[in-house]
Amino acid sequence: MNNISGTVTIAPSPVLGHSEEYFGPYRDFWWNRDFLELMARRWQLGRYQSLLDVGCGQCHWSRLLTPYLATPANITAIDSEPKWAKGSEALAKDFAKLDATLELRQGDAHRLPFADASFDVVTCQTVLIHVSDPIAALREMVRVVKPGGAVICVEPCNLASTTFVSAPTEDISIDERCDDYRYLLLCEKGKIAAGEGDSSLGSKLAHLFHLVGLDNVQSYLSDKAHPLLPPYEGEESSVCIAEIVDGLGDERTKLADLQDDRWIAALKDTGAKDFVEQYRRHNAHYVKTLPAMIKSGTFWDSGAAVMYLVSATK
Repeated sequence: MNNISGTVTIAPSPVLGHSEEYFGPYRDFWWNRDFLELMARRWQLGRYQSLLDVGCGQCHWSRLLTPYLATPANITAIDSEPKWAKGSEALAKDFAKLDATLELRQGDAHRLPFADASFDVVTCQTVLIHVSDPIAALREMVRVVKPGGAVICVEPCNLASTTFVSAPTEDISIDERCDDYRYLLLCEKGKIAAGEGDSSLGSKLAHLFHLVGLDNVQSYLSDKAHPLLPPYEGEESSVCIAEIVDGLGDERTKLADLQDDRWIAALKDTGAKDFVEQYRRHNAHYVKTLPAMIKSGTFWDSGAAVMYLVSATK
């Protein structure tokens, strides 16, 4: 067994599900707007008028894309969670201000309740990493997009986070960094084994597009990186710091550990379970030092992530 490290991974660990915790203000800073404008030109969104947002949540992604569509735009959004499928009057008004209509539906990404060739654009953001069968979900997206229409998916590669350096990990040993990677990899393999998705699907996404028969597959990486540097000035830095501190709270930590335990159990590997228990014990001290580092202004982070944007035409 590798030496157990005493490090902490600042980038999001295997995330809690596609749920309410990830629709806070932090999400509003995921993208550089000029980059989205560039992507809209590359995708030629101005040619399209109807769009389906799969796994929409609070329609964060479709709200960002709607201004680049031909007007009046027709937005349909679907989510498996009743809360998001219900929507709100405020959400409808947001789209009306963008000269767009919004129809919300509840449904499963594996079985979209729409006729063939219904939409000009079918898209999702951080959804395929949470589905049990991404190929089946992609096939459904292809089915409901019109001939000549676009399929656009945005998914991360969370395993890459273990390669990023921050204040707590700047001087760790090779064994410690390998332990960080091993922990995250075990959780991701367990998530797959449990049928709950693949948190690093982004790096496989172009290949999956090819497997479902899409043409003109294009793959891009987001240019977003917001370094967190003391004294953490500005709204974006404040929101990011608040997200880190909130993630270290007892409730969030307990939820994350319970989730990871479920994934590790799915591996049916006693050695993996023993490693995780020791890793957490050694890691606890370093996690507790983070608030003090932030308060003293000694914490810094690259603010980087690896987010793939993959598109293709039917």
